[in-house]
Amino acid sequence: MAASSDAGPLIWLGKCGLLHLLKRIYSEVMIPEAVHYEAVVRGLEKGFKDAQVIKAAVEAGWLRVYKVNGRFIDRVMSEERRLKVELGEGEREAIALAIEREASALLTNDEEAYQVGRILGLTPKGILYILLKGAKDGYISKRRVKEALKLILEEGFWLSPTIVHDFHEILDEL
Repeated sequence: MAASSDAGPLIWLGKCGLLHLLKRIYSEVMIPEAVHYEAVVRGLEKGFKDAQVIKAAVEAGWLRVYKVNGRFIDRVMSEERRLKVELGEGEREAIALAIEREASALLTNDEEAYQVGRILGLTPKGILYILLKGAKDGYISKRRVKEALKLILEEGFWLSPTIVHDFHEILDEL
């Protein structure tokens, strides 16, 4: 089961030291060049620790960077125009890469990317899914998941109180 990711999930998982969950959950994790530039190149320029973590995953070879074929980008842009939304370059290329490489999942926390991906036949998943899947499959403890959620919320990841409550209920039921 392969996944294509935009920058968001990589950055947030990198911030809480859980990027490795992706290689446990997916047989291949791929990112387009635009995401690499955003998450690694720009992140390193700004001194972000998560950029070092993502760079190490690329260097280790389990996070793979791909150049996306332009016709797949055009297909995503066509859907953006139809929906009257404008994705960032990383989100657009991550969706295009998922279509091109027939990935089973699109990793994104972006609502518009989620919508475009679904319409184009992809299965979007966000960081909350990754955290719950990691706990369910025994890769991390529930306590570690709660710590990670607390950290990303403190770092500025916004979730409604209802979503946070529901997340904790689901986690407790695992």
